[in-house]
Amino acid sequence: MLLLLTACAGLHRPPPPAPAATPGPSAVSEPGLLAGPTAVAAGAPTDALAPLDEAALSLLLANSGDTPLVVNFWATWCGPCVAELADLEAVAAERTDVRFALVNVESPRSRAAVLRFLTTQAGSLPTFQLDTTDASGLLRRTVPAWPDIIPVTLVIAPGGALRARFDGTLDAVALRAALAP
Repeated sequence: MLLLLTACAGLHRPPPPAPAATPGPSAVSEPGLLAGPTAVAAGAPTDALAPLDEAALSLLLANSGDTPLVVNFWATWCGPCVAELADLEAVAAERTDVRFALVNVESPRSRAAVLRFLTTQAGSLPTFQLDTTDASGLLRRTVPAWPDIIPVTLVIAPGGALRARFDGTLDAVALRAALAP
């Protein structure tokens, strides 16, 4: 059997010029931020692309909630990342007992372009953007054995244990199997 891994190497793309407004404080400030597959907890920012700093990403990955969490790291310029968004949306619609979060790894200076993409092409999953100009460094510090490619999808059990990891293009059948009780 031949297995092809499709991924985008590296996280280094030149960002567009910085937008006029700067993002507000990081979005993850409480364990219950992601209340369901498409809902963000009351009191959380309603920003369609809330910033996520290192502490907030660590909190998200710790998954202190009582349901599994799927976290997908992606970028608008990554073809395999964009291609798998529909599969993530479909699995999220099927599994209302699982929380989903998309984490965009592009520079905060790309914020306007990412927001345009989300407006025209993305679905309803909660989406965050790393609040750093060194996404690779931040991800190496917070995600065990970060592969320096995207997309990467993590399935995290309540309490933060890693249940499954998909480096490269996500297979929706394999994700469904990883989420099986």
